[in-house]
Amino acid sequence: MNGAKVTVTVTNYGDNTADVVAALAHGYTVFKNIINILDKEIKLYTEMRNLYTEKREILVKNNILELSQVDAKIIENYETIKKIDVQRIEEIKTLGDDIPNMSELISRAKELCPKYSLKLLEQQEALNSISSAISLLNLTNMKLIKHGMILTDKKLNIIIEACAPKGNSYTENGKEETNTLEMSTIVRDA
Repeated sequence: MNGAKVTVTVTNYGDNTADVVAALAHGYTVFKNIINILDKEIKLYTEMRNLYTEKREILVKNNILELSQVDAKIIENYETIKKIDVQRIEEIKTLGDDIPNMSELISRAKELCPKYSLKLLEQQEALNSISSAISLLNLTNMKLIKHGMILTDKKLNIIIEACAPKGNSYTENGKEETNTLEMSTIVRDA
């Protein structure tokens, strides 16, 4: 608890007093662990957002070699996030009841450990903000990739049409049209 003292006033609950104190101590420990795990997740999601921003810049510059390196980092980061997520879920399960989302976790913290509820609320807001940014960046990146594919397809069609042999075509005078590219005098003289 970062050196913070926790004062618990316990009235006499008969034989259950020790159980109540143990439950309170356990709750504080669990919420502290969850907060630490969420801090790690926020850091990883922030790194993910930065990687998606870097990916967008690479797509704009059309640097394919760097793109594969960034994609590898994104996948590695994603795998780490999955592992941390499993830790968080397991820690939340130790609270006993089913807690399906952050809002429910914050409500539970208000009941059991009010001092941690504000920190959890801040973490929820940070995660929401980061996840929205990542979603927007991912959508932008997908559009850039799609646009790049369209441009590449158009360039390829132009190259194919320019290099493909033409069939016999005749003008209205009966002369055969040829598919020769005339060079300008500037290019020939150079």
